[in-house]
This record gives sequence, C-alpha cells and structure tokens, in this order.
Amino acid sequence: MEKQLMIGEKALMAIGHDRTTGNTQYLIIDKSSKLPFIHDQEKHVDYCNANGLEFFAEVWKHEKKNIGPLASPQALLELEAFSFVQNYQNGHFTKVDAAEYDIKFLVRKFNLTGLKITQKYISSGELLEIQRIIDSVRR
Repeated sequence: MEKQLMIGEKALMAIGHDRTTGNTQYLIIDKSSKLPFIHDQEKHVDYCNANGLEFFAEVWKHEKKNIGPLASPQALLELEAFSFVQNYQNGHFTKVDAAEYDIKFLVRKFNLTGLKITQKYISSGELLEIQRIIDSVRR
C-alpha cells in the first residue's frame, strides 16, 4: 500500500481533540479494490478507499501534496461533515452528535470557515445544517 493518511478520531486526538477512541482509520488509495471501505480485522484498522468512492477520491486529491502522516484539518472537516450526513441518514444519532462535536473542534482550533469538497456530495439542506454548525462556532 502506498501513502496513507490517518483520519477519524485518532487523527483528531493527535491534533489535540479530547475525544478518545480505540478506532484507527486511514484514507488510502487501493488500486486493487473498488470497495469504499476496507476493514483489516487483524490490525483493527478501517480504511476509506479513494478508489472506491468519488468523495474519498476528491479528498485524496486535495491531500495530494500532504506528506505528513495525518490528513489536514480541512480534509478532516470534509470527512467529518460527510460522516455527519451519512450517519444522520442511517439513523446513527450518537455518531451524528460525535461528528458535530468534531466539526466544532476543527473549526474552533484551526479557524476553518467552511467546506470545499463535501457540498458536492450532499443536499442543499444538509449543507445548510453543516454550515449552521460551523457558524455556531464562528460567532
């Protein structure tokens, strides 16, 4: 496997977030698979595959020049916003609350102002809800 960028809760913890988890997630591009999500049960690691989902591919492209082990704060915001919407659509409201908390942390800590990618993959109503969360921190 080529380059991988840590995302999710462990990446947030690495940049100062207080929410703890046992989950490890990476954004990768696995050219041998079209699956959007790959789980390595042996290592207890989840991979978001840029070769399996157009949204992940666009975030991957955004991170092309990123040479560090972690996704950038902007990429983490994009992924958290997407997670917020997906979990809401699937009725996982505890995860929705966690994603909102993570979005607020990223906006506050890194002075982020909005989305650059995710809005292409969510409805206008979903985008308004994410922007409401971002604006609630930026006031």
